[in-house]
Amino acid sequence: MNALVVFTSESRFKKIGILGGMGPEATAEFYFRLIRMFQKEFGAVYDDEFPEIIIYNLPLPDVVNEKDNDILVEKALLAGITKLKASGVDFITIPCNTVNLFINNLRRKSEMKIISIVEETAKEVKALEITKVGLVGTTNTINRGLYDSKLQSIEIIKPNISQKKELKRMIINVLKGEKNMCDKKGLARIVYSLTKRGAEKVILGCTELPLICEDKSCVIDTIDVLVRSTVKEAKII
Repeated sequence: MNALVVFTSESRFKKIGILGGMGPEATAEFYFRLIRMFQKEFGAVYDDEFPEIIIYNLPLPDVVNEKDNDILVEKALLAGITKLKASGVDFITIPCNTVNLFINNLRRKSEMKIISIVEETAKEVKALEITKVGLVGTTNTINRGLYDSKLQSIEIIKPNISQKKELKRMIINVLKGEKNMCDKKGLARIVYSLTKRGAEKVILGCTELPLICEDKSCVIDTIDVLVRSTVKEAKII
């Protein structure tokens, strides 16, 4: 039997694994921005000038609502990581903030290098040398202290109860494919209210929220942060 041999030029990049689907449209946006970065930073034009990228769109149990399903979520995440690992990726990147609740277990159990969007965003906040930062995202991300543990020396200004409910509705709307003007204005109002309370920047701590954020002047877009970190990790030479 003759084996199929595929010849490719030697890559300048590692093989990237994207564990996506959280949600699918945010993953698509992350991939789009990742490609743009390789075009901009490395002058990639032809197909063989881009890195190998494997995307697994994982049908993850709900992490937007506050459900008691951590065991199911972690099991699903590990299954997705196992599939990417089997495909030969060099590292994995996950364009979702909330699932970083499980990042330590995922790294330990999979023995894979996994880039954390929360850790990378925390580095960016520290590099900006600000003392107060706002945070918007899922209720799980806010209430369970994902950023608190990474930004212990920085005051985190969080939405109130009604704003958390409004953010959840916005996130679910984006997951449904709805990006309406009402939500765009609502997000802008919440961001503004956090800056009025002293936030120097506001973390968009859910990758659905950058899709409805029109004014990026006072926010930290976690999709952009993860794109830059992914490109940095992928570079070989």
